[in-house]
Amino acid sequence: MSDSHTHTTFVAPDPAHLARLFPGYDIETLIAAGGMGAVYRAVQRSLDRTVALKILPTEFSADSAFCASFEAEAKAMARLNHPNLIGVYDFGEIDGMLYIIMEYVPGQSLFHSSHGLAIDPSEVVRIVSAVCNGLAHAHEHGILHRDIKPANILLDLNAQPKIGDFGLARPVDHKVQEGEEIFGTPHYTAPEVVHNPHAVDHRADIFSVGVMLHELLTGSLPADDPRSPSAISHCDPRFDAIVRRATDPDPAARYQSATEIAAALHTIQTTAGPKVLRTTAAQSPALHRPNPLHKPKKSSGSPAFLILVIAALVGGIAYLTVFKKPQPATTTKPVPTETPIIATPEPTPVPAPAPPPVIKQTPDPVPAPAPTPAPVAPAPEPVAAVTPAPEPETPAIAAPIYDVPAFLARARKIMADRAAPLFAAHAKAISANTEAFGRDIKRQIRKIPIKALEDSTDEQFERELESWRKDDYYIPSTLSVQLPLVTNAASLHADALAKQESIDNILTAELNKLADTYILGINKQIERLQADKDPGAIDLLEKEIATTRDDEDHFPDLMRGRD
Repeated sequence: MSDSHTHTTFVAPDPAHLARLFPGYDIETLIAAGGMGAVYRAVQRSLDRTVALKILPTEFSADSAFCASFEAEAKAMARLNHPNLIGVYDFGEIDGMLYIIMEYVPGQSLFHSSHGLAIDPSEVVRIVSAVCNGLAHAHEHGILHRDIKPANILLDLNAQPKIGDFGLARPVDHKVQEGEEIFGTPHYTAPEVVHNPHAVDHRADIFSVGVMLHELLTGSLPADDPRSPSAISHCDPRFDAIVRRATDPDPAARYQSATEIAAALHTIQTTAGPKVLRTTAAQSPALHRPNPLHKPKKSSGSPAFLILVIAALVGGIAYLTVFKKPQPATTTKPVPTETPIIATPEPTPVPAPAPPPVIKQTPDPVPAPAPTPAPVAPAPEPVAAVTPAPEPETPAIAAPIYDVPAFLARARKIMADRAAPLFAAHAKAISANTEAFGRDIKRQIRKIPIKALEDSTDEQFERELESWRKDDYYIPSTLSVQLPLVTNAASLHADALAKQESIDNILTAELNKLADTYILGINKQIERLQADKDPGAIDLLEKEIATTRDDEDHFPDLMRGRD
């Protein structure tokens, strides 16, 4: 494996260290960190405003091509000014690290607020329309996002959406970066991103908006439940047509601008029915808190009525406290804030000082007989057996939320498509080398003076050559056919083997480059999952990186379809 793109584990700098590098800012805390950078909350003293400071590992600043791309994207994003886009204030390089200073949004992502929920259609219209308006502004300034999904939509304290994580964003006319096509998220990514990445334009973002619209209306992705939204959640059937057109595999058949989607959604909003929040069976833990997507209705009762209600509640609580016995919780399970096992009255873990009761098993009278000391001897054995019982168990990693198998399958397919021409060129070169070696040997065979020996040797070598053809044209290191009368047979064989090895080395070097790109894409996904707090998925992806680096046959086998 080459080291041209090797990524070491990124260690986020201590806030105190950054404070010395950024004297105009108070670095308050680390918000998130991953393999591709870290984000901090800070206060810009001159303007007294809270900002988000993102820094990248030093290895990126050493890459001149990446620095140029980073500067182009930062400048393009800084030109954007829209309430539904996270603003960019500054960027640069300091102490060998690239950095970018952005607007800080105090809230959580749309993913954490809506995962597993079918949101009220009127709220869906409000949120998705706002996202479309922000995207339209970015598209008008020549910026693509390329990774629109709920996890990249932040909700401020007023539940207003702001598009964030422009880590994949690039100018429309910017050249596709190495391996960029595997950075997107499965199920949200438009088909052309995979099959024709150099032809991707703003309509790829429109495809992702259509997928997100389906998910917010139904609580599930189209890949998981391909039925129309109205068939799943009984929403307005007009949503079906919007989703269908936005996610059309052909970019030319989709909406041609994000503004068109917003306009289509507003036609439904004008005649929307009653607001009903529908939830799926599996509710996200984050949604046990009040949902920021739904504002509480104001109370219309009079103060006197409220006083009566409060008095009744207080009386009921007093009655339950004084007269009701505590019952075991059998029907509801509150979210545990502390370890509930400690509160249970029955924890009797096998105590260590148990030997005396074990010995005294027979109901003897009070005066103990003399033979009793005999069984005392084995008492230390159970004590010794109990001692190693408390074995520290490594905490189980949470089940992944992100669809890691789908991401890896997609990344491997993209890499395999890029490796296919390499394998074809390699096979062609190997076969040409073998056939050339065969012709050279046959020329020498024809020089054998005795016709019978010539024919016999040629026949034997032809059978040998045919066996190589069946074995992917590979020439073995030792020939099974004897060629004592063939001039220079040994040197011709050695030359063919050397060329064969050179052809293999070229393929290995090219596959190593693809493997580095594969790892780069996985690291990029890990960075986003750090923000989504998905340790289970991160663990699986890190294991894939380790296997790719440590097992030299792993990636080539994947490229050959030997999974």
